[in-house]
Formats: sequence, C-alpha cells, structure tokens
Amino acid sequence: MPAQRPASHTTDTASRHVHAIIRIEGELDALVLPEFRQTLTTALRAGVAIVVLDLRNTRFLSIGNAAVLICAATEAVANGVDLRMVVGRREVDRVLRLSGARSLLNSYHSLSAALEV
Repeated sequence: MPAQRPASHTTDTASRHVHAIIRIEGELDALVLPEFRQTLTTALRAGVAIVVLDLRNTRFLSIGNAAVLICAATEAVANGVDLRMVVGRREVDRVLRLSGARSLLNSYHSLSAALEV
C-alpha cells in the first residue's frame, strides 16, 4: 500500500476566532511520523489560539505518533494554544487512551463542536 500524505494544514481566518485544522486521512504510522511532527509543530507555532486535530478519517495511529501528540500537548500549553482533537475510530481512540495522549487533549465528537469557543 503506498504511503498517504498524513495531514493537511489549513488556517481559517474568516471566523471570529483564528484556528488551524489538521486533517489526518489514512494511517499515521512510522513512515509519516516526521511529517506529522512537523505539521503539528508548524500549526502550534502559527500564532493561532486553537489547533484542531481531526482524526475522524484516521484508520491507524502508531504508538510513536501518539508520543508525538504527547509532546505536542506540552508544546501547546507552553505556547498558550488550545490543542483539540476529534476522534472517530475506536482503534485510534484506544491507542490514544493507552498511551495517555487522550487525557492530555480536549476531545470532541465533531469538528463543529471542536471549533466552538
């Protein structure tokens, strides 16, 4: 199976509150870990108040990428950014829970809920 691009980073300045959305489609495995880390770092340093990680279309999350999320949660707090996530699949949520990443991030059931202030 060919590797898929793990993330797209968009910044929405049309709304009242500026935010960044990172949409992950496919698998977050070891192959895409460096790109995922860089995408998160870029979003967290973009000067936005809210970064939403949309994992609804993520089929797999490696423990290494869960560790990246734990580091991102720490960086978010240091930068005054509210890092939020939307989780869809139970398999992904299980890795988040087992790694401890789930308890560090605000979790929502929909993107619209995650974007509310």
